[in-house]
Amino acid sequence: MFENITAAPADPILGLADLFRADERPGKINLGIGVYKDETGKTPVLTSVKKAEQYLLENETTKNYLGIDGIPEFGRCTQELLFGKGSALINDKRARTAQTPGGTGALRV
Repeated sequence: MFENITAAPADPILGLADLFRADERPGKINLGIGVYKDETGKTPVLTSVKKAEQYLLENETTKNYLGIDGIPEFGRCTQELLFGKGSALINDKRARTAQTPGGTGALRV
């Protein structure tokens, strides 16, 4: 049943892990999967992340999810970044912005 299926090409992002392993330089840092790992392979919690978590702990007022429209200001700024401030696409309301989960979550939307 599967004998006529052609194998998909290798994933270039996942291939970065192979390149990382083959690199013999001692000071290398593997960011290929989007997560920092130290020389022992552990993922430490960075100081900046701890500070952000502490800030949220002290200042967050809700655990509620964003509405389906997300953050309208974020969408507007994204459109201006892409099309330019004052773009006819934006002014004529022909541009739309969708906010999706991070990582590959948007691939399922």
